[in-house]
Amino acid sequence: MRKLQDRLKEIERKNIRKKWTSLDATEGLTTKEKLEKLVQQNLRSQAPAPAERTVTPPAVARESFLVKDFFYSLDGRYGKVRLGKWLDLKPEALAVIAGSQAFAALNPRRALFFDSETTGLAGGTGTIPFMLGFGLFSEQNFQVKIFFLLDLDKEGEFLAAVDDFLANGNFSFTVTFNGKAFDFPLLETRYILQRRRFPLLQLPHLDFLFPARTIWKNTFDSRKLGYLGEMLLGLSRSDDIEASTIPALYFGFLRSGDLAAIEPVIEHNAMDLVGLAAVVLLGVLYLDDHSLTGDGGEILGLGRLCERAGLLEKAEAFYQIAKDVGGRADVHTQAVRRLSVLLKKKKLYKEALQLWEILSAANDLQALREISVHYEHRERNYYQAVEIVEKALENVRLSPSQQQELEKRLQRLRGKITKLEEKEE
Repeated sequence: MRKLQDRLKEIERKNIRKKWTSLDATEGLTTKEKLEKLVQQNLRSQAPAPAERTVTPPAVARESFLVKDFFYSLDGRYGKVRLGKWLDLKPEALAVIAGSQAFAALNPRRALFFDSETTGLAGGTGTIPFMLGFGLFSEQNFQVKIFFLLDLDKEGEFLAAVDDFLANGNFSFTVTFNGKAFDFPLLETRYILQRRRFPLLQLPHLDFLFPARTIWKNTFDSRKLGYLGEMLLGLSRSDDIEASTIPALYFGFLRSGDLAAIEPVIEHNAMDLVGLAAVVLLGVLYLDDHSLTGDGGEILGLGRLCERAGLLEKAEAFYQIAKDVGGRADVHTQAVRRLSVLLKKKKLYKEALQLWEILSAANDLQALREISVHYEHRERNYYQAVEIVEKALENVRLSPSQQQELEKRLQRLRGKITKLEEKEE
C-alpha cells in the first residue's frame, strides 16, 4: 500500500474531493479503509463500457482442437508397394535402413509415422505447429490421425490431447522425414513453452531423409518426400496444395473460422504420411529384392547403406551388381571405386588392383595413388610405381598440395631405385 500522503495527492489530481468528503463522514471506518473505498469507486467509474457482443456464426466451432481420422486399406498398392507388406517386415532390414542396430530389436508393427504442418519454416518460438499428423498400422488398415489446432490460445490443451494419444499407443519407434532437423526441435520448443516434455524424444527415431538421400542420390535430382512419392509410387500431387501456401491458409482459417478452407491442408498431411510409410517400405524391400529397383544408382545406394551398417558382404554384392548393370558411367565408376575399397579391406589386393586399373584409365587420381602404393610396398616394383606417379603428374589436374605430395613420392621412389642399383653394382 502506498503511503497516505501519496494517496491524498492522487485524490487531489483527480478532483474527487466530494467523494472523499462523503466517505470521511462515514463512521466505523479507518482512514486506510476510507481510502481503499475511494480508490475502488474511482476504478469502477473509469471502467470501459462493455463492447457490443458479436455472435459467432454457427459454422465456426471455436473449440481447442479438431481430430480427424483417415483409414487406408492394407491391400492398397502404391507403385510396386502393397501397404500391408509392412506387417511382414524383418527388424534386421529396418536396422540397415535406420543405420542403427537398436532397430533390430524393435517391432515394426508398432512404428509411429509423424509429420507436422507449421506457420512457417524458419523455426524458433515464433513458428507454431498447428497440425500434427500420426500414421500407424493395425491388422486391418493404415490409420492416419490428425490433430488440428483451432485456437492458438489453446495450444496447451492441444498438446495435452496429443500426449494422451501417444501415451496409449505403445509405440516402439518414430519415423519422420526431416524430423531431426525441423519437426522435433520445433515440437520440443513448443512443449517447453507449455511446461511439458515432448514424449517422442523418448523413442528411437528413424529420420528417413538420410537413407533416402543415400538410396536415391544417384537417381533423382530431388529427394523431397512429395517428389519421391510421385516418382516411385505414382502418388500424383498435381491437385495438391503448394506447401508454401499452407501458413497463409491457416491464418486465413483463424480469421474466418471456415474449416472448408483448411481441408486441403489436412488431406495434404494425410497423404504425406501415407507416402512416407510407402517410401520407407519400398526402401526396406529393396534390400531383399534388388529387382524392385529401376536404376543402377539405387543399387549403388543400397550398397552404401549396407557398408555403413557393417554388412560388407552384402555391400560388395550390391556394388558388383551396380558395376555390371551398365548404363550410366557415373554409377559404374562409383561402384568400381567402392568395390575396390572393400576388396582392399579384405586384403584382396590383386582383385582390387584390377579395379584401380579400370579407374586409372580415366586418370582417377585416387586409383593412380593406390596403384603406385601397391607397386611400391607390396611388389617392391619401384620402376612401375615411378611410371604411375609420372602418369599422374602429367595427365591429372592437380591442386598445389596434390602436386607437392606426388613430387615427394616421386623423389622418394627415385631414391629407392638409386639405392637398389648401387647394391646391384
